[in-house]
Amino acid sequence: MTLTRMLSCLVVILLVLLALGGCGPQITGEFIESEVSFQAEDSEIAGTLLVPEGNGPFPAVIILGGSGPWDRNGDEDAGRVEALEEAGQPVFAVNSTYRDIAEALSREGIVTLRYDKRGIGNSTGDGGDFPEPSLRDLRAAVEFLRGDPAVDPNRIALVGHSLGGLWALMEAAQDPDIAAICLMATPAKPFGEVIIEQIEGMMTLQGANETEIAAIVTQQREIYAQIRSGQLDPAVFPEPTRTELEFVKAIMDIAGADYAREIMCPALILQGDRDLFTVIPEEAEVLKEAFNEGGNEEVELVLFTGLDHVFRPTAGEPGLDLYYEDRGPVDAEVVETVVDWMKATLR
Repeated sequence: MTLTRMLSCLVVILLVLLALGGCGPQITGEFIESEVSFQAEDSEIAGTLLVPEGNGPFPAVIILGGSGPWDRNGDEDAGRVEALEEAGQPVFAVNSTYRDIAEALSREGIVTLRYDKRGIGNSTGDGGDFPEPSLRDLRAAVEFLRGDPAVDPNRIALVGHSLGGLWALMEAAQDPDIAAICLMATPAKPFGEVIIEQIEGMMTLQGANETEIAAIVTQQREIYAQIRSGQLDPAVFPEPTRTELEFVKAIMDIAGADYAREIMCPALILQGDRDLFTVIPEEAEVLKEAFNEGGNEEVELVLFTGLDHVFRPTAGEPGLDLYYEDRGPVDAEVVETVVDWMKATLR
C-alpha cells in the first residue's frame, strides 16, 4: 500500500470515528425546562420536565417528595403559605431541595421529572400521602417518561425523599425495569413504629419525662391494635381526625425493608445524622442490610454529619424551629453524591 493510500485510509477512519462520536449524547450543561402534565386515573398530575440539550435518548430520574404539603420543588404548597400568612402563622423556609437536585442532574445529561402530589400545587385529586393513589401516580409518571423520545426507557431511576423513598422502594420492587433508586432519609421499619419513634423524639425535645412518653406510646400502640381489630373505625370521626386515622391505617404496617429485600437494581441510601424525623443511623443501616439479605450487593450507604431531614446543616440538637429558618440550599455534598452516583450507575 502506497503512503498516499495509507494516509487516505487514516483520514477515512478518523472521519468515521468523529461521526460515530457525534451520535452519542453531547452534554452541554444546559437543559430545556417544560411544564408538563399526565393523567393518573382520577387525577391530572402536574410537574416540571428538564431535558438536557443535545442528542438523546438520555437516562432519566423521577424525584419523589416526602409527606406533607410540599410541592414539586420541596417547598410548602403556595396555597397553604397564603392561608398561613393571612392567619399570621409562621411558614416553613423555602427549601427547594428537589428542584436543586433535578437541575444538577439535568446539567449532567439526565432528564428529570418532579411533580406536585395530588391535591398540591397544580395537581388535582386528594390523598397525596396515601400509598395506593401515590403509587398509581408514580407508575403513571414512569409510563409518561417511557413514552418520551428523549428518554432511554431502560435507564429510568427514582430518587425518593422520606415517604417518597418508600414509594420508590414499592415501585422498584414490582417493576424490575427500574434502573436504580436513591433513598434520602427513608424509613426501613414499619411506619407505625417510625411514628412512635418520632413521638418519642418530639416529646423528649419538649422536656417530657419517661413516664409521660411511655403513656403516650402505650396509647398510640392501642390505637394501632384497635384499627387492626376493627374496633376503631376512622369513618365515624370528624375531619381532620378521620383522614389522620385513615392514613395511619393505610401506612402503619408498611416497612421499607420488606421491599428492599425484593429489589436487585443498584441503590444509594443517604442519611443525615441530625434527622429529627428518621431514627439514625439505624434506619439507613436496616435498609442496607435488607437489600443485602435479598442478594443485592450493589448498595451504597452515605451518612452525612451535621445534616437534618431536608439535608440542611444543623449545628446543635435538631428541632422544628430550624425549619422556619433560611439555612441556604441543600448541602452541596449531598447533591454531588446523587449526581456522581447516578452518572456512574446510568452510564
